[in-house]
Amino acid sequence: MKKWLWLAATAFVILGLFILMETVPGYFGKQYTESDEFKMDYAYYTDSLITYELAPPDAEELADRPVTQSEIEEYRNRYGSLAEQVENIQSQYAADIEEAKAAKNEDVEKILLEERDRKIAAIQSNFSDNEVVEGKIKDERQEEIANSLRDLNANKPAFNADYAYYAYELKNTETGEVFTKGELSENPVFEKNYTAARPLSDREPDYFNSYLDGAVNEATFEGVIQIDRELLAASDSSSSFNQFNFIKSVTYFLSIAVAGVMIAVIMFLPFRWEWFTFSPLFEKWAGWRMEWRLLTAFLTVVYALFAAGNFNTSLMNSWSTNYASYGLSLGGEFIVALAVTALAILQVIWLAAYYKTPALFKQEFQKSVIHRNVKGLKQVFLNKSIGVQSLVLLTVIFFWGFGTMMSIIIPGILLVWLPATLFIGIPVLVLMLKRFSYLNVLMQETEAMARGQLNQAVPIRGSSPLANHARQLNRLKEGVKISMSEQAKSERLKTELITNVSHDLRTPLTSIITYTDLLKAPVLSDEERLSYAGILDRKSQRLKTLIEDLFEVSKMASGNIELHRSKLDFAQLLQQALAEHAEDIEQSGLDFRVSIGDKPLYIYADGQKWWRMLDNLILNSLKYALPGTRVFVSLNGTGGEAEFIIKNITRYELGENPDELFERFKRGDASRQTEGSGLGLAIAQSIVDLHGGALKIEVDGDLFKVTVTIKSA
Repeated sequence: MKKWLWLAATAFVILGLFILMETVPGYFGKQYTESDEFKMDYAYYTDSLITYELAPPDAEELADRPVTQSEIEEYRNRYGSLAEQVENIQSQYAADIEEAKAAKNEDVEKILLEERDRKIAAIQSNFSDNEVVEGKIKDERQEEIANSLRDLNANKPAFNADYAYYAYELKNTETGEVFTKGELSENPVFEKNYTAARPLSDREPDYFNSYLDGAVNEATFEGVIQIDRELLAASDSSSSFNQFNFIKSVTYFLSIAVAGVMIAVIMFLPFRWEWFTFSPLFEKWAGWRMEWRLLTAFLTVVYALFAAGNFNTSLMNSWSTNYASYGLSLGGEFIVALAVTALAILQVIWLAAYYKTPALFKQEFQKSVIHRNVKGLKQVFLNKSIGVQSLVLLTVIFFWGFGTMMSIIIPGILLVWLPATLFIGIPVLVLMLKRFSYLNVLMQETEAMARGQLNQAVPIRGSSPLANHARQLNRLKEGVKISMSEQAKSERLKTELITNVSHDLRTPLTSIITYTDLLKAPVLSDEERLSYAGILDRKSQRLKTLIEDLFEVSKMASGNIELHRSKLDFAQLLQQALAEHAEDIEQSGLDFRVSIGDKPLYIYADGQKWWRMLDNLILNSLKYALPGTRVFVSLNGTGGEAEFIIKNITRYELGENPDELFERFKRGDASRQTEGSGLGLAIAQSIVDLHGGALKIEVDGDLFKVTVTIKSA
């Protein structure tokens, strides 16, 4: 029982506070005469009192007001410019004059021409003579004043009847004339005094002055205005007075009740979670889907606000002298608002108890239909153009359908609906249908790609997102084709690698096995034994070199190697490498043309590795350059980079693809009769790549050129 008392009391407090937020500012501690409604009504009364009774407008004085230039210009151009008015008059008479001519009725024709010319002359005089226009404006003003005074006198009895509960004694501060009505009371409902310092004046234009540029009555009055209590009670305006006092009483009562109930709840009914969580209702509610729980809570809160607002509206705006009927109606609305507020509080308590941890809410939300729909809506705008086009299409379809329905109800809307259909609806529909047809084409092309049909390009139409998608599909096709070609090439190179490795390793190994067997012979001379041992040594070193080079290039390719960089002079390192091979160069019969320069060229590099790269490239030239030719070696610093070039005429014919020379165990000597592991260029390229540089091979006929670039220090 306590939980329902707590719920009802809390709902009463919340509903009461909501109502008091509306009523307290305008009713708590205030009188009816302080309300905005009364202030507006009183301002209307005083302005009208001056116009009707205290200082009615003087027709002659207003009629004698001078005509201003702006009034003259307004009168002249009221129906357009001079040319427009003359043209209008001529067009009005043209058809009648032509008809009279056709009927050969000269008298009628003459009358029409004279009447037309007279009107045109009158218009022309308006634009040429100010006095003529002033006279017409004054005549027009006299008529307007007469009409306004007639309306004023007709409305005066109704004004006096509506405000019969007012009494006053006022004196015109300029003329001294005194105006009185009724008897002044010692205990009026309302009283306001006016002095010479703060007199009563007309703040608004006179009743009929809307025609006369808002001339304001300048008369002022001093004295007193009262509202008689008995006369007010007997008038129709007592309804507003009684309603204000009733709302004021409700405000006082509700303030006391809310405070009392709030104190009682805090002292005698402290809240307990188990009241509402250990119940069959909560368990049943907890079994709902998240969407239903949130939707029920949202709708309950919205309806509670609506019910509370409906009660406030009834309290503030409706009133009836039948107190029993009015009280029952208002009480019924309050009970409904109270019940819905209690239900809303219960929903909020259940939500707070169920989702104690944010993790549970997040987990359920990610599984909810709301999350899936929101995520789906977000994906519409992954491509903004498609999202905007979808919104435009939906908007056009909605308004098209709405316009169709409205045109059936209101036929006049067809004047707007038909052009909108022709110039907006149908073009947008055709455009969208074209996009959908293009989408079908792209889907078919994608299916063809999945089947391996890569030769035919996807058609590209326009510059829409779908056309961009078609471009991406074509790029994908080219990428797949290139990938397949690279895969075939990789398989071929892999086969060649296995063949070359097998050949290069088997040759020295075969020699080692053969000469080892020969050494086993019992009868060998010392000379033969030494010869065989020398051959075994050379072949073992050869095998060792092959294995070490293969291991090193594998480490470099995988990046599993540590560089010890330092600032070194590239020019000096190159000179040392050339000096190291001076004897080999002299014996090779090659003419090395070296261009290094006198100035140092610094780089950040691992000196040992960089020397190995230079050594490999120089050895490559010594092995594969055509004897008797020149080898050009140059080193230059340009654009913040060091550029090393070595080029020679090849001894053997090279293939069309120079990139294959970087492959492991690849040699320019296809017959593989020369010394070397076939790993020199591969090792050199790996060293350059590890340093962030670039190594490029160019082949032009028999000209072989290697370019190495690295950032200078």
